[in-house]
Amino acid sequence: MRFKLLIICALCALVFGSCHKDPKPNEETFKILKEKEKITIGTDRVSFKGEFAYSGIVDSMWLRVGVEEHLYGSEDYPMSVMGKTYSAEIIGLQPGTFYYYAYVVDYGAQTPWQSELYGFTTAEEEINLPTVTTVEVTGVTVSMASCLCNVADDGGSEVTERGACWDTHPNPSISNSSFANGNGCGNYEVILTGLEPGTTYYVRAYAKNRKGVNYGEELSFNTLDELIPPLGAINGLFTVAEGHQVWFSVGNLRYHAVNHEWGFAEEQYQYDGESNANIAEDYAGWIDLFGWGTSGFDHGAVCYQPWSSDSDSDNYFAYGNQEYNLNDQSGQADWGYGVFLEEGDVLTHPWRTLTYEEWHYLFHDRNTVSGIRFVKANVEGVNGVLLLPDDWSTSVYSLNNINQDGASFTSNFITRNAFTSYIEPNGGVFLPAAGKRSGMEAEGLGVCGYYWSATAASVKRSLSVMFDADLIDVGTTLNRSKGYSVRLVRDVEQR
Repeated sequence: MRFKLLIICALCALVFGSCHKDPKPNEETFKILKEKEKITIGTDRVSFKGEFAYSGIVDSMWLRVGVEEHLYGSEDYPMSVMGKTYSAEIIGLQPGTFYYYAYVVDYGAQTPWQSELYGFTTAEEEINLPTVTTVEVTGVTVSMASCLCNVADDGGSEVTERGACWDTHPNPSISNSSFANGNGCGNYEVILTGLEPGTTYYVRAYAKNRKGVNYGEELSFNTLDELIPPLGAINGLFTVAEGHQVWFSVGNLRYHAVNHEWGFAEEQYQYDGESNANIAEDYAGWIDLFGWGTSGFDHGAVCYQPWSSDSDSDNYFAYGNQEYNLNDQSGQADWGYGVFLEEGDVLTHPWRTLTYEEWHYLFHDRNTVSGIRFVKANVEGVNGVLLLPDDWSTSVYSLNNINQDGASFTSNFITRNAFTSYIEPNGGVFLPAAGKRSGMEAEGLGVCGYYWSATAASVKRSLSVMFDADLIDVGTTLNRSKGYSVRLVRDVEQR
C-alpha cells in the first residue's frame, strides 16, 4: 500500500511539476537585457537588437509603438526571435518625434504579456528651404501679367506648393495676393490677375516644403495705363492666349449688300435671322450669316463676297488654298480686314477673327479673377452664351451653372435692363444663338449658335464654336459653304 502511494505521489509531482515548467512572464521572470540591447535611430526608422532572460519558451515577440502615452492608437511590429535573442526594424516614422514603446511576449496563453513603457526620439531631418527663382515678368497689360518662375532644388523635402505672390509694396509674401501653380521642381508660370492700371507691382516666386516657405528674387513691373475701348468694342478684356488679351466687338458682324456696308449689331443679343434667306448682291437689308472667308476682298477664293451662297465648299478656300487659315498670307480673307470704324483703321486693319486655339483658351484655359469664364443664358428672350471678362466680379451680378458646357439656356434669365445696366458695362459679351444658313435657308434660329474661327480644318471644313441647349463644342468642324455668325475682336496693346 505504501508503495502504491509513493508511486501516485511521484506521478503527481511529475505532472504538477511539468505544468509549472514555463513561468508566466512578468517584470521579474522576463528581462530585456537593456545593457546588451543596441538601438539604432534614424530620421524615419529605428532598429533593435538584443537579448532577453526567460526560463520559459517564447512563441513570438513584437514591439508596440505609438506617439500617445499608454500606447493609445499604437501599432504592433513583429520581432525576429532566435533562442534568447531578438531583432526588429521599424520604418515610416516621422522625423524629430518622440515614440513610446513596449515589448509584447506571446508565450501560449490567451493574453500576451506587455512590458513597461520605454521611449525614443527619431532624429531631426536635415532639410533646407527650396531654391526658387523669379525668372521674368511678361505679357503685362492693364489688368494682368505673366510671371515665369523656377524651382531648382527641393531642399531635401518635397515641394508641396509653388507659386508667385505680388503687391504694390516691396517684399510681397503669400499673405498678400498670391496664386499657386502645382508642386515639385521645374519651370512654371503664374498669371497675375486683378491688377490696377498704371500701377507699379512687386512680385516674387515662392515654394514650400516641410522646412517652410522660401522666396525668389523680387521683380517689379508697371501695368499699362487704363485703356479706353476703341470705337465698336465692349469695355471688357479677355485673355485668348497667355499674356494676350482682346476686346470683343459690340455685336455680331453684319453686312448690307446694296450699301456695301459692314457693321455690328446694335445690341449684343440682336441677330438678323430670317433676313439671311434673302442673301443676294442686290438685297437691300442686313445679313449676318456668312460663308467662310467671305470678307469682300478678292483673296483668291471663288466665293469671297459676303453675299456668296454657293453650296460647294471648294469655292471657299482662303487664298485659293484648302490649307490656308484666314489670317495667313495678306490677311484679306479675314472679315476684320475690311471693317473700318474710325480714322486710321484702314491702314492697320485692327479687327480680326479668333483662331480655334484662342476660342479654346477663352472657354477652357483662361484664368479669371472670379473663376467664371462663361455661362449659358437667356438675355431679353434670346438664348446664347455669356462670356465674362478676366476681371469680372461676382458682386456685379449673380450667375448660375458657371463654366458648364451642358447647362441649359434657362440657367440664367437676364432682362434687358439687367444686361445693359450691369453686365454689359462691366465687360460681359453675349453670343446669341443666331442659327445657321444652308444655301438660301435660315435654320436653327434662337436654338443653336455657330461662330467661325480663322482656322482651317480639312478640305471642305473649318473649325468653329457650336452651342445649343445641351452642349458647347469648341472645335467642331463646319462646312465652309454654310453661313455662320462672326464675332470680331481687337488686340490689346502689350509690352
